[in-house]
Amino acid sequence: MITPGILKILSYVGMVVAVVVGLFTLTQDVVAGISLTVLGPIAVRLYTELMLVIFEIHKELKEMNGKR
Repeated sequence: MITPGILKILSYVGMVVAVVVGLFTLTQDVVAGISLTVLGPIAVRLYTELMLVIFEIHKELKEMNGKR
């Protein structure tokens, strides 16, 4: 399946974007900037992993349906 590969690439892009936005926000509000820089990539990783689990569940369900 090509979608999980694309999802992994997009997750890395999302992490970089979260860090860059956090660094720009750091100039306006220190606490928000640090929070975005630290917690942004974590949130992106969690979301990506959840999406990958959904794809794996879908793949397993298709295999189980084909074994009948």
